[in-house]
Amino acid sequence: MKEITPVIFAILAGIFTTLEASINAKLGRIVSPKIATLHSLITGVIIILIGNLLKGSLHQYAKIIHVKPQLLIGGVFGTFIIYFVTRTIPRLGVANTLTIIVASQIISGLLIDAFVTKQQELDWFKLIGIILLLCGTYFIMKK
Repeated sequence: MKEITPVIFAILAGIFTTLEASINAKLGRIVSPKIATLHSLITGVIIILIGNLLKGSLHQYAKIIHVKPQLLIGGVFGTFIIYFVTRTIPRLGVANTLTIIVASQIISGLLIDAFVTKQQELDWFKLIGIILLLCGTYFIMKK
């Protein structure tokens, strides 16, 4: 393995996704899923704003006016992700919800890599992997 840092960050992202989803779902039961989503996003903005201020990199935000408009919609997806997870976990549970999410991420990522960015080819091994992933998802969700 060339560098361990990206692997550690990916592991931490997975752990933090689980923690965030679980906490937001509990908060959503007390307030509402929409309020829990709003709180999560506001808290995130405050944390990343502090980080940018401490690092002195907030001035780079001025570059935002020069990017393609379609690159500015990531926050919309993030909002929907938080909201959908907050609504789903009380019904499916943390493990089932995140299993579906991870399977969806892997499959959609593979399709993007194969057909949009052309970074990978969609071969039989990957198709078998998708089938096994879907089977694993089914078995994890089976009661």
